[in-house]
Amino acid sequence: MKNTFYLLLALIIFASCNTENKSVNPKINFDGITEFIKPGDNFFEHVNKTWLDNAVIAEDQVGVGSYSFLNIPQKKLLENILTEVSKINHKKGSIEQKVGDFYSSGMDVETINKRGFEPILPILNKIDAINNVPSLMSFVADQLTNGNYSIIGLSVSPDNENSTVNILHFSQAGTGLPDKDYYFRTDNGTKAIQNAYKNYLTTLFTLSDNKSPSKSAETVYNIEKQFATSHKNRVERRNVKANYNKIAVATINENYKNIGFTKLLKQLNLEADQVDVKQPAYYATLNKMLASVSITDWKTYLKAGTLSTYADILSKPFEDANFEYAKVLYGQSTQNTRAQLMVQKVDRQLGFALGQLYVKKYFNEEAKKRVLDLVNNLQKAFEVRINNLDWMSAETKKQAKEKLYTITKKIGYPDVWREYDVNIEKGKYFENVVALYKNQYQYQAEQLNKAPNKDRWGTTPSTVTAYYNPPLNEIVFPAGILQFPYFDVTADDAINYGGIGMVIGHELTHAFDDQGAQYDKDGNVKNWWTEDDYKKFKAKTQQMIDRYSSFTVLDNQHLNGALTVGENTADNGGISIAYDAFKLTEQGKGNTKIQGYTPDQRFFMSIARIWRVKTRDAYLRNYIKTNSHSPPIWRVNGPLMNFTPFYNAFDVKPGDANYKTTEERIKIW
Repeated sequence: MKNTFYLLLALIIFASCNTENKSVNPKINFDGITEFIKPGDNFFEHVNKTWLDNAVIAEDQVGVGSYSFLNIPQKKLLENILTEVSKINHKKGSIEQKVGDFYSSGMDVETINKRGFEPILPILNKIDAINNVPSLMSFVADQLTNGNYSIIGLSVSPDNENSTVNILHFSQAGTGLPDKDYYFRTDNGTKAIQNAYKNYLTTLFTLSDNKSPSKSAETVYNIEKQFATSHKNRVERRNVKANYNKIAVATINENYKNIGFTKLLKQLNLEADQVDVKQPAYYATLNKMLASVSITDWKTYLKAGTLSTYADILSKPFEDANFEYAKVLYGQSTQNTRAQLMVQKVDRQLGFALGQLYVKKYFNEEAKKRVLDLVNNLQKAFEVRINNLDWMSAETKKQAKEKLYTITKKIGYPDVWREYDVNIEKGKYFENVVALYKNQYQYQAEQLNKAPNKDRWGTTPSTVTAYYNPPLNEIVFPAGILQFPYFDVTADDAINYGGIGMVIGHELTHAFDDQGAQYDKDGNVKNWWTEDDYKKFKAKTQQMIDRYSSFTVLDNQHLNGALTVGENTADNGGISIAYDAFKLTEQGKGNTKIQGYTPDQRFFMSIARIWRVKTRDAYLRNYIKTNSHSPPIWRVNGPLMNFTPFYNAFDVKPGDANYKTTEERIKIW
């Protein structure tokens, strides 16, 4: 197959050099280059400006382009599957029956609207019956199993200090706004979001026949604001060690008597002698608030949480209220169609069942083999870069290379598919969703006190994404991202190494970013560095923080370098590793042009194209405050200003806007 590929590549090169009238596959061609924007001034716009000027964001979307927005056309493919499978009566309990009938139940808006908020009346009645703190906590535990997490954040995953076993992790919870800072900022944009959220709560109370909806909304907001004072922000939550606090259950039960951890775990049917309380300050605050906040106010708060949790599966007025808030937060003009909403819902709750149907219909198996070759090549290139580091000792290099080659590679779809032991019926949308919430809780609970399931995936196969998981030391590339512009089996190496190669390098680098570097090859939080090496590493990551904090979008909105340092480190490392691996290929070693561009130029242009994204301003403002990734323009321009081969490929010189001297170019990996 490799020989066939290079034959195809040779034919492409021959055609581009010798035939002017024959068309070139648009997937491997570059058009719309904006020549008046110099590569050294703004390479992102040099490659993408024509597209940016002409791209139209649909009224029901917040952005358009690649990466996460490539999931928009993906949803159409999934909709095709769901439309087809829902038309046929399948064998009860089969994948097709569960997926098709769940989709059908959610598309039955007539029945959903007729029921109004009747499906949650039993839950609201349970809240009315609460008369003291123990009964409140009993309700909270009961609802945890139904997907309504309210004041307790609970998960099951490997122990940071012993990755061979899963333990319980308790994290901060209790708020509805995107981050703690949204409760305390006083700028006009944040105030608009605060007011939209309060209006949302008011509408939910109005729709559920609350006699004082505005007052109730204010009560809820004030409770959430008290919680927010104890929360860690997103930068603080990046500190791996500070967010790991393993405590004996007997101790936290004694320290937080109002919460009653022993009784909570018993009601949840979870056995544990020790648990990780990731943010102790939150649980200390919750324990105090259970005594200081009146039961009447707690009942109001829990009703709001219940209404908000289930709003998107109730009648249209609840769904519309949810959208009105999201509209202010993200700038989306029009609500998604019912089919689009249901595609997303099926993917979230039955994603691996739907994923089997997606892979069977749309995935090219050849991509899995080719991408595995790329991963292996990038590992070798990364090893060379480690060997050549001038700031790391031989002792730490040995540990780094051991970790690099211990990484598990997951590509395309799981080897073992998750099964959903749940009854799905047409005409019972609310019950189906809750049944799946319960199934998800049980699936997670069954992992407790066991070795981590190495076959488990953290994303569905159809999703356009990729990730590195430190506790399992694994990289995952689902089928969804193994398509253009990231990867194409007909494309030349420059395109694929600049596309999926950069993504692979990015994920490999996450094993060695500010967080990943704290985990050893077995997934334990352990110091495998020499003291001097780690100081040098931290100094370099600080350079990255300072550089990216100077970048702006929307004229004056600065990036948060501390929040994005892990992703920025991975972007910089990813490009370097992918380029080194590309230079090992026959095309990378040569200088034959395609459509007038050298192999190196096409490699960098491919990088610019995979981050070709256009978003609404409101979405971008929220993005830079809450997302650990830099905006697309800086995922291109930021790393390239640090990478000398880019300067050589496009003759970047002093005076160009993004030119940095050799000494100013940041290099970590």
